[in-house]
Amino acid sequence: MDLVRAVSTLRDAAGMTNQELIDRAGMSATYFYGRLRGAAPFDANDIEKLAQALGTHPHEISRVAASIGDARKFEPIVDADAKELARRLTAVSRAPRLDGSTFDIDGFLSELSERGVALDREEWSNLLAGDSSTPIRVRVLEGVGAYTGVPTAYLLDLADAAAVEAAEANLEFREALKASGADSVSARAVGEISPAALRAIAQTLRSISAR
Repeated sequence: MDLVRAVSTLRDAAGMTNQELIDRAGMSATYFYGRLRGAAPFDANDIEKLAQALGTHPHEISRVAASIGDARKFEPIVDADAKELARRLTAVSRAPRLDGSTFDIDGFLSELSERGVALDREEWSNLLAGDSSTPIRVRVLEGVGAYTGVPTAYLLDLADAAAVEAAEANLEFREALKASGADSVSARAVGEISPAALRAIAQTLRSISAR
């Protein structure tokens, strides 16, 4: 993923859009975006084409990628219970987002990339599995919160009981809302409703859906 970030960095520096880079490199959009999302890596031939399109040398792409890799070593991480965080990440990824859409791993990784955060599928899988050997990066969790519409306190401060109660009641409400077939945009309009009230509404929605 460091190569992906390097390509994006050099593209921005060149004042180019992704489509302009795709056209100049002679790649298909499907091929390019698949690699941008981490579905497959850029190979040596790709790097050569991209370097030519960017007006630079393949070694420059590698140099920028290496510098990004070094920078990642100093990214802020959070010391948290990996298993509990995994439970919360799983709950968030299974629940509908604020607009009612499902959590899409490709869309999530793409949005993270746009925020300048490199994450591959393996690291994400490790976080979901509660692998304590995987560093828990603050910017990744902030990205999860932004993508799903969940307060980052729910993911960054596992001891915040109020944040847990509020977030999980909201997730329950979203699931009930989705199951009822109601307008998903309503999830954005619940305002400062208490967790208890949200759960009561969710129970009512589930009862209606069961009829």
